[in-house]
Amino acid sequence: MVFILLAAISSPAAAQSATVARLSAPDVSAFPRIIAYLDLHDAQGQFIDNLQLNQATILEGEQTLPVIELTRLHPGLQIVVAINPGASFAIRNAQALSRYDLVKEAIIAWANSRQGSTIDDWSYLITNGSSVSHTSEPAKWATSLAADQTDLRAAQPSLDTLAKAVTLAADPPERAGMGKAVLFITAPLEGEFDQALKDISDQAIQQGVRISVWMVASSGALITQAAQKLLTLVSATGGQAFVFSGDEAIPDPEAGFEALRSVYRIAYVSKASSSGEHQFTVQLQLDAEQVLANSVPFSVDLQPPQPAFISPPISIDRQSPETGNQSGETAGFFTAADSMGKNSEELLLPRDFTLQVVFDFPDRRVREIARSALLVDGVVVAENTAAPFDRFNWDLSSYTRAGVHRIQVQTTDVLGLTGVSIEAPVQINVSQPEVNPVSTVRRNLPAISGIIVLISGALLFLVLIIGGHLHPAPQRAARARPKKDLLTQSLHIEAASTPQKSGWRSRLSSRGGAQDFPHALAFLKPISDTDIQMNSPSIPITNEEMRLGSDPRRAALVLDDPCIEGLHARLIHEGNDLFRLTDEGSIAGTWVNYTPVDPRGVYLQHGDLVHLGRLGFRFLLRQPTQPRKPVVTLAAAPGAPADTALDRAPEDISAAEVELANATPDEPNRQNPEEWTS
Repeated sequence: MVFILLAAISSPAAAQSATVARLSAPDVSAFPRIIAYLDLHDAQGQFIDNLQLNQATILEGEQTLPVIELTRLHPGLQIVVAINPGASFAIRNAQALSRYDLVKEAIIAWANSRQGSTIDDWSYLITNGSSVSHTSEPAKWATSLAADQTDLRAAQPSLDTLAKAVTLAADPPERAGMGKAVLFITAPLEGEFDQALKDISDQAIQQGVRISVWMVASSGALITQAAQKLLTLVSATGGQAFVFSGDEAIPDPEAGFEALRSVYRIAYVSKASSSGEHQFTVQLQLDAEQVLANSVPFSVDLQPPQPAFISPPISIDRQSPETGNQSGETAGFFTAADSMGKNSEELLLPRDFTLQVVFDFPDRRVREIARSALLVDGVVVAENTAAPFDRFNWDLSSYTRAGVHRIQVQTTDVLGLTGVSIEAPVQINVSQPEVNPVSTVRRNLPAISGIIVLISGALLFLVLIIGGHLHPAPQRAARARPKKDLLTQSLHIEAASTPQKSGWRSRLSSRGGAQDFPHALAFLKPISDTDIQMNSPSIPITNEEMRLGSDPRRAALVLDDPCIEGLHARLIHEGNDLFRLTDEGSIAGTWVNYTPVDPRGVYLQHGDLVHLGRLGFRFLLRQPTQPRKPVVTLAAAPGAPADTALDRAPEDISAAEVELANATPDEPNRQNPEEWTS
């Protein structure tokens, strides 16, 4: 009768009026995938085991998200029995058995019935007595409890044991999703403990610990204020209550704990895209009602993905392919099939370059990549919107001039967070292909055909004239010229014109002067073997790179001299008035101001003397700058002592000495460098 009375009294507080859904603290280690465990019980405390995936929906902030996993598990139960003895425990029945003996006998019998199962985690606490924490062996747990010899009459009931039990039950479980329960067996409590009970209740609710209370006392203890507060705690956490006065049948604890061994694992993909705290809950649509679980918070640290190149190239060399096939074709030339209809730049290899990247997540939360892009000099040149995201094919066909380019990768993950790599400089070197005569003829076939037609027509016209079929019209000037008496007219013989020089100097003389090249940045003025400036016109420098040599196929400025190599030197314009002269491994050498030039080159200044073998030039800028400061070496005068020929700094030598030293029989002194220009 006492147990029935307890049920009637505690019904408003302990019994559940509707379905209860409780979420555990979420696991965000695999973010954006979030996992939580759902404890779902009906009004009678029984686990609802037929929940379907389509009945659950996630509410995260203001977004509604689908559940991607709903699995029923049996991970076991984390059980803590907290015994809080008092004087009521020592009261004996007719068989001389105390109430505590009867309760302990029932508890031990329950533990022994679980032998052979290691799914549960067992603990117990006794006020001022022994304890066992976290064992998976129920027999060991029961043996230790049976051996306890706590002095029941001297014990003072306290809520400290319950607080410790809740903390012990909230310890991280051995398996995720394990249920957490405390069975509090206590004597009637006295005194004020409202705040302590509230703190225990808040902790139990937050950690998902279900508290059941067995009160060992007479039936009249139910009407006390302290008993009602304990019943409120039981109701708030979803536990059960029972009062034992010594005559009632003690309920089987397994009946209340079996439902706690089942749980649903629920998972969804979060849409949180910023660092900080967020929260979510689960909404269940059951047959008869809509149930909303408790809202649980979670905190994440989100940082954009960080891409990086794997072994980025330092330089890429683009050049013409070497054919050199078995038919004896000259190496370095393209086949007609390759070159037909293509410019020389289009035949440079490689035409593309494969780059590979790796993605790092500084927040240690590996996520899928949604987009990746390759940027060159700040411009997107390749983009991946589908896997694979870690490879790019860099098109090099547009790079026909040497230069440095900066490459970078931009990456966006599934959360919309975008990260970029550091810039990596890549030097692209371009070697122009040698001209293929066959391809040149093919490209210029229309013009060549026109020239052939014109020559053929001229030859036909000449044949017709010689054969007498055509007669040129008489010259009016000849008819108008008065006849002269050859006997009385004085004879005047014109001086023979100077024969044209052969070689490169004669070809240069046919070109215009500097005034004919308004866009030229500088000039090369031919000089004689004795460094005397000639009357030949200046050679304009209009391209960014001028090749000098004797081979017309390889050099832009062709120099017809035995000492000149096929490709002898290069003159490269590097911006403003900066020109660099390099030697291409020639035998006769390249010299600036009588100093050899190596393949690395030397920068020219206005007025510098340049020699390619025995051919000399003077380098002149269109807008002259200060010429290179000279170092003067004065030779000793005839008959003077040898030590008078000394190298002295220009500031220590008089103008007269310089003029005398520089004067030659063939050329007067020229003090003004401006006179060197054409």
